[in-house]
Formats: sequence, structure tokens, C-alpha cells
Amino acid sequence: MRDYILVFDLGTTSLKTVLFTKDLEIIASCDKEYPTSYPHSNWAEHDPEDWWKAIIEATDDVVHNAGIKPEDVKVIAIDTMTPVLVAVDNTGNSLRPAIIWMDRRASEQCEEIDEKIGSRLFEINGNHNDPSNLAPKIMWVKDNEPEIYEKTDKFLYASSFLVNRMTGKMVVDKTQCGLSQLCDTKTSEWSLELIEGCGLDRNKLPEIVDSTEIVGSLTTHAAALMGLSEGALVIAGAMDNVAAGLGSGVFDDGQVYISAGTATNGCVCSSTPIYDNALHVYHHIVPDRWLSVAGVDYGGAGLKWFNNLLGNTTIPELILEAEKKGKSKTSMVFLPFMVGQRAPLWNSETRGVVFGLDPSVDRADLAQLFMEGNALGVKNIFKKVEDLGLNIDEVKLTGGCSRSDYYSQIFADVTGKSVEVAGETDVASLGMAMAAAYAMGYYNSFTEMTGLIRNRSSFTPDSTAVDYYDDIFDLFKSLFEQLESQYKKLNSIREKYENIKEQTK
Repeated sequence: MRDYILVFDLGTTSLKTVLFTKDLEIIASCDKEYPTSYPHSNWAEHDPEDWWKAIIEATDDVVHNAGIKPEDVKVIAIDTMTPVLVAVDNTGNSLRPAIIWMDRRASEQCEEIDEKIGSRLFEINGNHNDPSNLAPKIMWVKDNEPEIYEKTDKFLYASSFLVNRMTGKMVVDKTQCGLSQLCDTKTSEWSLELIEGCGLDRNKLPEIVDSTEIVGSLTTHAAALMGLSEGALVIAGAMDNVAAGLGSGVFDDGQVYISAGTATNGCVCSSTPIYDNALHVYHHIVPDRWLSVAGVDYGGAGLKWFNNLLGNTTIPELILEAEKKGKSKTSMVFLPFMVGQRAPLWNSETRGVVFGLDPSVDRADLAQLFMEGNALGVKNIFKKVEDLGLNIDEVKLTGGCSRSDYYSQIFADVTGKSVEVAGETDVASLGMAMAAAYAMGYYNSFTEMTGLIRNRSSFTPDSTAVDYYDDIFDLFKSLFEQLESQYKKLNSIREKYENIKEQTK
């Protein structure tokens, strides 16, 4: 008999499921996709039942097709995109579609928070007031769907919803509560001052626990649906970006990593929480560690969007076309801000911009441009971090973008930093497997597991390319500064004509 760890990594577009041994060796994996709904401008939603269906199907694929006994799966760990709001009744059933991280509808509620709470939010929570975060989302539900607010027993994160679906328990892990805007990030406790300032009910929020806490075991119903034993334990889980940090081996002061998936995040680990307006701050899975983070929201997804638009190729094929052609001779700049941006730009109205198009540009040039724009957004984050006095020499790179050596080299050339691609698999899944192994006592510390994390490859910046991208970066910054005020005008036009269309239906 062997002990196995089952990990679910819930992202914006798909669920990745990986089965590990207790020694963190991969046995099997699979992906299940689900749709995102955009009912209105600035809205983005999921049906939580799609997540649960994906988990049931993935468990069948991964566990049963691997030929192991269901009772040998000893522990389950979940990491998810965040912040995601799921309103549930007292049986754990969702009352409305989940409002996911890229949703920007709650701008009016943010204005109310500024008026009522002001600087106290930052002093207590350390995070910028932003529509993506949990508190404004809950306030939006209360203001616009009061019947849903009243029926809600608990407002959960995506991971909390799935843990509840498996165990019947309602909790939230420490890594997620920083972006709630409702907790003290230093202590990871709910702040009554912030909750009351937002006009919300404390009893509608779940208990905060460590990521590695064993919440419970599978209920009879969940075990039957998943085809597993009721004895399988479930830990509280974590934010996907934090899980990626652990899976990269980043948990010492000053270590830096890029998590380049749908959203691309630049992350710095510290032994004390850094409160800075340009950054998110939240708990690491590792005790007494925090992460300071800023991102390019939709940064990694831009190339996928472009590939889907073409409809006759794959992303690896598209990247190969760009690689064969080399850096575009037509120097162009892409502002990769296709959806509203959180840290460090804090602008809900941004959209993508291509500057420098001419008739010679082909799809290989544009593929190159989408990759460069994503990396330029990260370079902008690193500049802000270095302004805080931190010297960045070496960076770990994780996520879907790191699967391409060419894309990884672009990150090195654009940022001017040496880049190591961490892990032999998706490191968020590995990070959650490490958390589960620690929770089960298979290892006494996270340090013990560092030898199991292998760097897949490394990339050194090319000096000529660095000089070129330094020039492009100056233009990148200048363009954004000049266009920032114009985004509001564009959004006003979009809303005006969207309202006209609604009225004429």
C-alpha cells in the first residue's frame, strides 16, 4: 500500500489535477476546461458547479485510470485563482454565479470604502482598495442583489467552496484573506473595524485557518461522487500564486519569482509583511512568511486570446513561428492591459494597446509582441520593487509561459535578470502537494523538501537584447502615462452604447 496526494489547481480557464506519491513523485495528471461568462462590460463570472463537475471527472481520469486503490488517496489539497466570491446557503450551494478575480464591477463600492474607511484600510490590511477584492464584491451583492445577500450563509472563496463541497466545513485559508480587505494581514484575523466600516456582517464570513490545517475528511456523498474513500483528508488549501511560490522553493527573505499564467505576477518573499501601495501583500503558506506581489492581469492570456482568434494553430506552433522569425524588425510596443489592472497600476478601465503597426507586420510579429508586452509589464513591476531597495539578480519563473524556452528567454532579455525555470511540472500543484505532505507529517519542515524541487532550465539575458528592451521599455512607460487618462473616456463610450443596446432589446 502506498500513500497518495491528490491536488486540484483551479485556474481561470481550467482545472489541473495531479496525483503525487507521498515522496512528491507524479503518477498522473489531466486538465479539464470550463467557460467564463462576461454578462456585461467589466463583469466576469463562473458557475461553481462547473468546478465541481471538473473535479469529479478529473478524479476519475487521474485516480482510477492510474490503477490505484481509492483508499490509497490519503489527502487532498486545493489551490485556486483569487479573489473569487461565492455566495452560498447553509448547505453550501451557490446562490449566484461566482464573481471571479478579473471582475471589475464594484468600483462604486470602492469609492464608498474610501469615504467611510479611508487610510485605515491600508493601515490594517496593507492592500489597495480595489474592485477585484472580496469586500467590494460583497458590498456590490448587498447593494444590487439584497435578496441574495440576505439568503447567504457564508461568502466563500473558490477554494473554500470546494473544501466545503468535500468536507461540509466552511473555512478560508490565510493566504486568501489579505485580498479580502477585511482582515489584519499581519495577524490573519478578521478586522471588525473593516467589516463594520463596509457595512457587512461578520457572521457571513468563515473561520480563517492555516493552509496546511486538515479541515476534515470527505463526506459520504462527496466520497461517492469522487469514487474515493471517506477516510481521505482535505487540507484548507491556498491561493494558486502562493502555491506556485512554495513549489518554486521560494520561502526565504528576498527571493523572487514570476508566476506567468493567465495573470502574470511578480512576487517577492519577506519575513515581515511589506505595506506598499504599489503591491498586494498576503500570507505565504510557510509560517512567518509573506509575499508582496504585483501583476499583469491577463498578461499570459493575451497570447492564448490571439491564438484562439487565429483559429488554425496552437500556441506552441505560434511561438515557434515567432522564434524562427526572431525579434520583430518592426519595433512595436504592446500594452498588455487587456482587462482592468490591479497592482501596480490600479486602473479598472485599462485595455490592450498595440503601437507601431504597419502593413509588413504578420502573425509571427504579433505573437512576439504579445510575449514581449507581458514581460515588459513584469519589468515595470521589478522597477517598482527595486525602488523599495531590493536588489533583484535572479528570478524563478513558473506557470504556463515557462513551458516555452523561447518565451522564458524573452523574460530574461526584457527584465535583464537571470531566469531559472522551476520544477518539472506545474509548480502550483507541486506547492500544494508539499503543503499536504507537511500537513500529513510526511516531512517535518518545508526546508526538508527543497531538494525535491528541480530547476528545469536557466536563461541568461543577452546584452544586445537587454539594450533594445531598455529602449522599448522607456516607450512602454511613456505610452501608458499618456494614455492612462484616455481609458476613462473609452470606458464611458463603451458604457453609453452598451446601455443604448440594452434599451433597444
